[in-house]
Amino acid sequence: MMCSLPGWLAAALLCAGFSSPSVAASACAATARHAPTDPRLQAAVAEARRQHQLFGGQAIARDGGMYRVGHYEAEWDRAPGESMATWQRVAAFWQSLSDADPPDLITSAGLVARSEALRAVPEASVAIRESLLRAAIVDTPWSAAFISHVMKTAGFARTEFAFSDSHADYVQAAFAAGAEEAAGRPASYAFRACDVTTTTPRAGDLLCATRANTADVKRFDALAAALAARAPGQPFPMHCDLVVRSDAGGDAKVETIGGNVIQSVTLSRMTLNANKVLGAAYFTRPGPQREHLGRRPWVVVLQARQ
Repeated sequence: MMCSLPGWLAAALLCAGFSSPSVAASACAATARHAPTDPRLQAAVAEARRQHQLFGGQAIARDGGMYRVGHYEAEWDRAPGESMATWQRVAAFWQSLSDADPPDLITSAGLVARSEALRAVPEASVAIRESLLRAAIVDTPWSAAFISHVMKTAGFARTEFAFSDSHADYVQAAFAAGAEEAAGRPASYAFRACDVTTTTPRAGDLLCATRANTADVKRFDALAAALAARAPGQPFPMHCDLVVRSDAGGDAKVETIGGNVIQSVTLSRMTLNANKVLGAAYFTRPGPQREHLGRRPWVVVLQARQ
């Protein structure tokens, strides 16, 4: 089952036509010089940090090694004093997405198939129902559902953030917002797309990479072109983390939190270079990825426009 982009977003993409990515560069540079002013971004950071602790605090160091292991997605483990198991928290991310939008926005095949199967299981068979849900959680990427949960919890409306189980949907919307701005038209979307190689990320921004069969899309202009050609609902694998700390006191250190990173909610620590953009060590390069867990084809910063 495939989802459709919301009508407002589809119209924006059609009208904006994804103008040249360079047209928004000046807005990206100007905004990056100032801390975000929208209090909802602080709320998003706080919720991401809270979930990170509830999942056991898994963390990746700046050198790419894991220095703390947390609770994994399908486990019964839980934070001290908490009644909700880890797998139930992942299920809650999906429920948050379902509550925000019509159920057909949950498009991942594994989750949909098992959700349908649950209706045929007698209510008394709690163990079977739980097993089906835990299997769905393992089989179904939930990183975009995590980000959508965080943004919904922070108070963003659907016109401001494209709640979806696909990162590409809200990245695509950010490109469209930047094009609307460049054309002098008002944009209600809360984020614009900025080149990761020239934009300093701030706490509350999103840092996004391509992955799987889109991992060869490594440049900002190439991503803009690929998303402009993407049909509504067409699979386009990506991953986004929320930036929760950046260059505090000029220390060039960045922290991000993402869901379904090594099967948990994981904090990644990285370093900015002399130009205050993400250092070259964190971009995918030839060699085993396991040698540096922080490396990805990072390509775009979703910059909060306020």
